[in-house]
Amino acid sequence: MVVGVSGGADSLALLLALAAIRQRRRGPGPAIEPVAAHVNHHLRDSADEDAAFVAEVCDRLGVTLQTQHVHPARMPGNLAANARQLRYEALGRVAASAEAGYVAVAHHGEDQLETLLIALCRGAGLDGLSGMAWSRPLVGPVSLIRPLLGVGRSACEDLCCTAGIQWRDDPTNVDPTTVRGRLRRDVLPVLEELWPEAASRAAGAADVVQAARTALEHQLQEAFGGPSQRCWDRTQLAALPLPIIAAGLRRALMDEVDGAGDGLGQRHLLPVAEAIRDSDPRPRRFDWPRGLTVVVTSKQVQLRRHVPADTDPRL
Repeated sequence: MVVGVSGGADSLALLLALAAIRQRRRGPGPAIEPVAAHVNHHLRDSADEDAAFVAEVCDRLGVTLQTQHVHPARMPGNLAANARQLRYEALGRVAASAEAGYVAVAHHGEDQLETLLIALCRGAGLDGLSGMAWSRPLVGPVSLIRPLLGVGRSACEDLCCTAGIQWRDDPTNVDPTTVRGRLRRDVLPVLEELWPEAASRAAGAADVVQAARTALEHQLQEAFGGPSQRCWDRTQLAALPLPIIAAGLRRALMDEVDGAGDGLGQRHLLPVAEAIRDSDPRPRRFDWPRGLTVVVTSKQVQLRRHVPADTDPRL
């Protein structure tokens, strides 16, 4: 198993836990042999010092380390997105070289709570409100896993202190000019004061939403086909409950335009769903954000790009 280690308290706690499991394992079954992966993004003056620190800890624990060098600052576009993309690609390369089936990363309860808050404020649907998954495919047969989602940051720090390891802090994690940095400084402390263990409770809520999302996706696949489908039989859709129709249309919209579902609420979706279910055979057109239109005729429901009304003879 590959474990991503940045040098922060969370990733060090994950590394310590896996190292302890390796040492204490008894009985049959495959052994857990962690291989640490450190990705040097070369974004901070202390980046090389962080890499040297991780190497020292891994040597102390007797864990093999592979260091990957990436340079997101040389790429056009969003720096954070580029760094994330290159980081996961690097972790996938380490997994391939180590012939590992899993890459473990140290996202914890507070990370999950931040993700849910951001999704809620963006107006995201079930996809966003289900938060980060405990596991997902990374590349090929390799899965990315997040075993610490139900654990708070303080527990990670406590484990490091018990092991006598002082972690390294990334100042960008608390940079108030970023969304997550502002949440960590000004919002999460208040939530933890009002509701102790709010992060772990949020992780549990995300699990419930994820289960609901999985059940809904099964229904949508049966009723609407794949997410890339853009035209449906109106009679078949009319037999469905309004919320299912709305969810299916939203899924198609999000597949057509990435991020288009943010802020698209029931006030947009339900009028279309109601038009699908009523008995009016007249063609009707509903213009949505991001240049998309839903057309409801007597026989079909179609999602498409905006077409000027005076060029569409049916409308």
